[in-house]
Amino acid sequence: MNGPLDPALVAWVSAHVIPYEAELRARLRRLCAGDAEVDDLVQDVYCRILKLESVAHVLEPKAFLMQIAKNILVDRFRRDAVVQIDAVASLDELDVADPGPSPERVALARAELKWVLGLVANLPERCRDVFSARKIDGLSQLETARRLNLTENVVEKEMMRGLKLVAEMVARVGISVGTDHGTDPAPRPATRRNV
Repeated sequence: MNGPLDPALVAWVSAHVIPYEAELRARLRRLCAGDAEVDDLVQDVYCRILKLESVAHVLEPKAFLMQIAKNILVDRFRRDAVVQIDAVASLDELDVADPGPSPERVALARAELKWVLGLVANLPERCRDVFSARKIDGLSQLETARRLNLTENVVEKEMMRGLKLVAEMVARVGISVGTDHGTDPAPRPATRRNV
């Protein structure tokens, strides 16, 4: 490497890459001929990372580290021109599962959120405002009272009313979300009651 190392990059490597070095070495031991080759690969990985202009694009340092190691091994296989079939198959050892939710889970969560917001939308106005402030915005009872210019007693009563009405709506329509092939289970409007 030419020139001084970027202190911020070195700090990032220390905090986000070095904790995974032992796991990287363990995976590489299954792919390499010996400890000397593992050491060379690990050194090459660090060199590649420290040559980067920025690591701002790295969302998952562990997966990034394993992918760099995999890329270096692929480069070596290409350079050597003779590749053992089992060595190529073993590259999967360096794959890291995506820790994020699956596309199916994201779609289900969105459908659930839409369904819950539909229930909340069917609450009477003041009850809906209180319920939304407390359960969606995460405000305390006092903060909700101040925001909506209500007493804390009214906020408490409207919350209880909202919980009861939501429970009744859930009892009527069930809680299965998106199981009927794309149709939204539309909650029926809540009936107004005097509390």
